[in-house]
Amino acid sequence: MKGLNAFQMTQLKHRDARVFVMCQHLRAAIDVLEQIASEPFQPPQKPKPETPSVPAPTAVEIPPDKLTYTIKEAAAALGVGRTTLWRAVSDGKLPAVKFGSRTLIPADGLRQWISAMPRSGK
Repeated sequence: MKGLNAFQMTQLKHRDARVFVMCQHLRAAIDVLEQIASEPFQPPQKPKPETPSVPAPTAVEIPPDKLTYTIKEAAAALGVGRTTLWRAVSDGKLPAVKFGSRTLIPADGLRQWISAMPRSGK
């Protein structure tokens, strides 16, 4: 470096306080980066999900207060699909009545259809 001109000499004599604060922040940032480099990031480990216990199968109970069920309600109560119920209705195994555009299954017919099913020998 050849020499300093008058402007550069003035800058060295009158130091800006903001430069000192900036250097402190840079030192703090370097400290954080060194800490990160020395301790690599490890994602938190998730606890293993517990296996839900499967409840023992119970007898299907249809609430006694309803007289008829929609296909959707009957399927939910029995735990079977709507297609299974529609097939039983079309085969004549499960009685159904029309009420306007709705197809309803009488509760008594649903109980009889369930009791007529073969029991498993387990």
